[in-house]
Amino acid sequence: MSGVSAEPLFDVLIEPRWADQDSLGHINHVSYFSYLEEARVRWLRSEAMAAVGGFRLVIAAIGLNYRREWRHGKALRARAWVSRLGNSSFSLRQALYSEDGEQLVAEGEATLVHVDAEHRSQAIAGAARDILQRALLLS
Repeated sequence: MSGVSAEPLFDVLIEPRWADQDSLGHINHVSYFSYLEEARVRWLRSEAMAAVGGFRLVIAAIGLNYRREWRHGKALRARAWVSRLGNSSFSLRQALYSEDGEQLVAEGEATLVHVDAEHRSQAIAGAARDILQRALLLS
């Protein structure tokens, strides 16, 4: 993801577990989705997002492209930027890197929808929109 100019929405270190390996000795492809979920949950529980309050999200779509194998014992750095910001939904450009941020391991998009307690879409406003706007990639 060269040329990224916006600050990441989150930048989280993830420690792959021994059980995440497959029979070939590298991290199983489905584990990467769990790593990105963990990073999103940590972001939602962050001080900045806790101050927003009531920011509920559901995943509408998600995809991932694998760029290199990864093995247990080496941390991954999960980062995300906002690639699209709509009225009630937004898309994240998510990526997993080596701990130093130099090697791209996997990257993809996720579309999330802000919902109310009954899971009806709800406009993203106020502080939540400001936070997402700061991480918006310029095309």
